[in-house]
Amino acid sequence: MSQSPWDFGVNKELEMVEARLAEMVESEEAILNEASMHVIGAGGKRLRPTIALLAYKSLGGDDVDKIVDIAAGFELIHSATLVHDDINDGGMLRRGRETVYRKYGLHNAIVTGDFLFVKAFSLGGMFDREVVRTTADACARLAEGEILQSRFRHTHDLDIDRYVKIMERKTAEPLKAGAMVGAYLAGGTMEEIQCLGAYGLNLGVAFQIMDDVLDFVGDESRTGKPIGSDLREGYLTLPSLLAMKESETARTQIAAIIKQETPSPESVQASIDLVKSSGGIEKAKAMAEFYGMEALQQLGCLSNNPYSEALRDLVSMVLERDS
Repeated sequence: MSQSPWDFGVNKELEMVEARLAEMVESEEAILNEASMHVIGAGGKRLRPTIALLAYKSLGGDDVDKIVDIAAGFELIHSATLVHDDINDGGMLRRGRETVYRKYGLHNAIVTGDFLFVKAFSLGGMFDREVVRTTADACARLAEGEILQSRFRHTHDLDIDRYVKIMERKTAEPLKAGAMVGAYLAGGTMEEIQCLGAYGLNLGVAFQIMDDVLDFVGDESRTGKPIGSDLREGYLTLPSLLAMKESETARTQIAAIIKQETPSPESVQASIDLVKSSGGIEKAKAMAEFYGMEALQQLGCLSNNPYSEALRDLVSMVLERDS
């Protein structure tokens, strides 16, 4: 089972989350259990449960079983979206493993994603209406983000504002929801809940920008996917958008690449080189730092304790990550 490589003082709780995940995906149908564990056990930062746990404990929450259940629920939602995203994008690898739909077939992958969503909501449904509403809203935003992103696949019409909107919905809204639910279950004030939600939203955008940066400059053995995957799949991301604004050559070449269903490896590499030489990587990192600073500013409502400090440290880890 995977565990977060980051130690923020909640490793014991994360171990409980891992056990809960394995328990929740048990099924009489072996293929469902196996396919679910294939994606859950593939690795990852466990960012969503970590944020929920830290938000809860930073406000003095002490019912570990309660927060472990909701943290596991958010990770199940994330796992479900990964399965469905790989189907939509035709992804071959996820965290260095063959994607679920490639390994188990399209039908089984669709059902597995649905199974994970249902299991997540069976956990969330044990809580009150506010928890269910916050979680459901985040899932609705996820769906909207997926549709919005698909609208701009294989086109060069995307701009930076729309890019941020997509990243908020697909990545940041679930982090916001996890932080808000953690704060709510700990008995936080409305101000604390809202501040932690804003923290999660800004951290989520920073995280996704760095993910998109690593798609150009990361080590494939650490990221678990080929460099340039976004371009191959027909998606513009922040580094390529910034490169296209800076260079007419980059704009022309990248616009041509993303329109193709199967661009050549040579043309993809040439576009990657253009993004690097245009300063798109450095400018994207600067934007990630801006959102990281916005996240940090939201933590002023918290008292100083090991868990609020861990939330601050998490921002640095997101901005400095290399996988």
